Amino acid sequence: MSYSRDPSIPGLKHLPSIPYKPHPTRLQTLDIWLPDHHPKSTPTTKPTWIIYVHGGAWRDPTQDSLCAIPTIRSLVENHANLLDEGHIEGIASLNYRLSPYPSHSTDPSAPDDQDRNVCHPAHVQDVYAALEFLIKEYKIERWVGVGHSCGATLLLQLPLVSGLSSVVQRTLEGLILLAGIYDVPAFLGNHSVPGCPENIAAIYRQIVEGAFGLEAREYGKVSPVGMGKKDLWGRLVVLGYSVEDGLVESQQRETMLGKYLQEGWARSEDTGEGAKVAEVKNITMGHDEVWEDGGQVASLIAEVTGRLRAKREAL
Repeated sequence: MSYSRDPSIPGLKHLPSIPYKPHPTRLQTLDIWLPDHHPKSTPTTKPTWIIYVHGGAWRDPTQDSLCAIPTIRSLVENHANLLDEGHIEGIASLNYRLSPYPSHSTDPSAPDDQDRNVCHPAHVQDVYAALEFLIKEYKIERWVGVGHSCGATLLLQLPLVSGLSSVVQRTLEGLILLAGIYDVPAFLGNHSVPGCPENIAAIYRQIVEGAFGLEAREYGKVSPVGMGKKDLWGRLVVLGYSVEDGLVESQQRETMLGKYLQEGWARSEDTGEGAKVAEVKNITMGHDEVWEDGGQVASLIAEVTGRLRAKREAL
């Protein structure tokens, strides 16, 4: 499935390639879309920002901040009330530096490219820096993160690079995590010989080693399923997955859900006031088709922001 990379969306003003570091590299930038009109009504609570983190196995040069465009376009076309009524104040989509990909068929990485030769924790440090920049510059009081594939992983890894008191954590309300990699050792193990052909297993090894280094004992430490209770941020987490996904296994979602439940999160908002909720949503389409289409992602954004808003207004 192909998708339009035209960032011009009716009703929104696009602010491209905004640097979020004092001396940024090419990929230490973000894009923002803001409503180009005043809301029809004044929300009773402070509006939410949507912050999108793309996937691409930590290394794919064809995936960047513009991967959010199909989702944003679907929000405008199918959930216009969220913007027209001021419930969503803005949408940001982040770039971050990538790991090496010298074998890429059309855009191989060069060894001297500072944007495409990083290893963990550089990716998540960039995401964290972008969030700090956005919160400060745009006075964001609440945000919902949307992450696809390794973008979902990066959102859950934020506590690994944060301080004890984090404005990023305090302002985070919810996460929409799609086809994320939450258990890196299992991700590698499930795509190893004899479970899959050696040529496929080699690709997965290259992905993991490029992103996290050669020391296998480190893989568990960077996995969200290994984090403690205090490092599970937000109040509502939705774990989306499609059985048509041919790149990330369903076990990843089930293991992450189990982690949330183990740490006391509920599966339903009916369990009591103030409960933190983690739940699954079944979606359709292949791994990349989910974000290339964007419709289901937009629907999840509408649902999650609506539920969070209803909880705030009920207080």
